[in-house]
Amino acid sequence: MIEKTDIGKEELLTGYRNLVMERFMDKKLLNASKQGFLPFYIPLMGHEAIHIGIGLALRDNDYFYPYYRDFGTVLQKGIPLDMIMSQVFSTQDDNELGRDMPDHFSFKKYNIGAVITPVAGHLTSATGIAYAYQYRKKEGSIIATFGDGATSTPDFHVAMNFAGVYNLPMVFFCENNGFAISVPTYPTENGAFDQTYEETRGQIYKKAEAYGFNGIRIDGTNFVEVYRQTRKALENAKNGPILIEAMTYRMGPHSTADDPNKYRTNTVTEGSEKDPVIASQKVLKDMGILDDKAIESINDEMDKKSTDLINKYEKEPKPDKHTILDNLYEENPWYIDEEKGDIQ
Repeated sequence: MIEKTDIGKEELLTGYRNLVMERFMDKKLLNASKQGFLPFYIPLMGHEAIHIGIGLALRDNDYFYPYYRDFGTVLQKGIPLDMIMSQVFSTQDDNELGRDMPDHFSFKKYNIGAVITPVAGHLTSATGIAYAYQYRKKEGSIIATFGDGATSTPDFHVAMNFAGVYNLPMVFFCENNGFAISVPTYPTENGAFDQTYEETRGQIYKKAEAYGFNGIRIDGTNFVEVYRQTRKALENAKNGPILIEAMTYRMGPHSTADDPNKYRTNTVTEGSEKDPVIASQKVLKDMGILDDKAIESINDEMDKKSTDLINKYEKEPKPDKHTILDNLYEENPWYIDEEKGDIQ
């Protein structure tokens, strides 16, 4: 049974449904990229439980600053699927007018920061927002996600140090999938990853100690565990920052420009016990709120829903060419208006 103080049954079922939806969408978006409907795509398989757990944990007054692999958190946060798909396919209804790569969301209205491509470049911005929250005595915390490779960048260390010095309401969340593109991170305690120290010699969650605050390591394949630890961190961040390292495995390539077969031999396969979908099923079965019949029904529903969405947005028109110079300035200078007149 679920404890009275814990998340409710319906929320857990919604979370699981979104987790399955993310899995189906991911596989079909990857295929859409191979077929030429997307110029680029960043696969998500292996991260689903992390995304859904964070989405469940976020409160209305929290600010989420994602990186480019957080499709499921945006989905769980309640962003309409039409808004998400318009961005992925750069359609005429895209909030960003088709000016960014797929999965590079920006939803200011929902307290979600803009995804940027440079690794860890958003961490200093997220820390600045945390400082503003503290300065204005605003309720809520800031959470920023990033991959294990980001912990080797100057931006990570600057952001961690600043957050520690000013004791900011900040949660640093590392989605450790074992590889910084092709570079192995380090072996986990159960030896799941390659036995090398190519990315970093020290364990990532322990790096928080150097900046005066705590770090924890959690199971990133169990969305209920991710939810519990992330919600606790968001609530406690009012007393200072924390670093969470969630352990999972990137089951696909880093991006459509990557071939993982060239640099790894040990893999977690879909349907195995380390697959986040299977691990989360087991947790919900043990809680008595999910059975095989429900799993099959949800799979069928999400398979059809994702297929319908892909088919729809592959055909959606792109932004009009005359929008290319829109939203550059609050008030357009004369030369922008002049250049607009030259667009054929």
